[in-house]
Amino acid sequence: MSKNINFNIGLVHFGNQFGLDLEERLNQVAPFEDKNGDKVKIKAEHVEIHEIDLDYETSYDMIIDRGSHRFKQGIGILMTYAFKGIYVINNPLSFHFFIENKDVGYSIAKELGIKVPTTFILPPHTTPSLDGDDFRYHKIFEWDKMMEKVKFPCIIKPAGGRAAIAVNKADNMEELLYHYNESKEMIMTVQSIVESDNEWQIRCICVGRKIVPIKYIFRKMDGSEYIYDTEFLTPEQGKKVIESTRIINRAFGYEMNSVEFIIDKDGEPWAIDFNNPIPDGRASVLGPIFYNDYQDAFVQRAIEIATYKPKYLFLPKLNEYSEIAQMKISKEEKFNLALVEANKYYLDNQI
Repeated sequence: MSKNINFNIGLVHFGNQFGLDLEERLNQVAPFEDKNGDKVKIKAEHVEIHEIDLDYETSYDMIIDRGSHRFKQGIGILMTYAFKGIYVINNPLSFHFFIENKDVGYSIAKELGIKVPTTFILPPHTTPSLDGDDFRYHKIFEWDKMMEKVKFPCIIKPAGGRAAIAVNKADNMEELLYHYNESKEMIMTVQSIVESDNEWQIRCICVGRKIVPIKYIFRKMDGSEYIYDTEFLTPEQGKKVIESTRIINRAFGYEMNSVEFIIDKDGEPWAIDFNNPIPDGRASVLGPIFYNDYQDAFVQRAIEIATYKPKYLFLPKLNEYSEIAQMKISKEEKFNLALVEANKYYLDNQI
């Protein structure tokens, strides 16, 4: 005999409008039938903040996290919930490792056959924990040799963090050294600029299986622009962007992300930024169409999880992708194998 059951969703957003709107939409979902024939009603609310006993059992079946980076207690608690099998989006291990280690992300993507611009990772300018003889292992940077590969102009940006903080363009060595000297304890990356005939780039908003490529113009100080255009990519470009995004999201264990590409002068997409586990959710910038798509994708993913109740993996499937990266085959072959692995999620409705 079928039962009436609640599927409880906790949200972490701290009053952000996107989170408030999503909470309302989730609560408006009409009851639906799950795989067992039971009638399911979604109940969504912001998680309550309180002391946590180690024996505490949460009432939530699923948590959508768009705020733990602002509240340190939440990081460990969500990891504990995920360890116990609560479905957390994003996976908290992926979220809090890769957002602070984008340099690792560049290496993983490149090893899996995704086009990534030439990138160098610099030791921090200032290291308070080292002094005196500790620096005898440091070599003098070969700036000229490095820039022979990277070329000017280039981008210098932190390997950690979000919101385009300390991201700068350097047109010459003087500017590059200035920005590096100002970086203090941050690990910085120096990256080639992909030459393009377009003023825009591509930002893919990703939630669950939904990937929406958007024409996007990056500007600092919250001036970025999303442009509605359904035909700005050729079919071949669109296919490559979607496939590359699938691999990135699954290798990193993301179910919520934004992935950015630039189309070079030969029409090839290059991945330039793809560790954004809390993608931009401002309705004023996204516009009503993309905002609704974004919200609806969350609702759809919640319904899928409530319907099929997939087993939650505490550890992302990085080992499967690491095995592919270690194979003595071409980058194209690695890309194809990684895509097969990624499509197990994107093409299987019950995961």
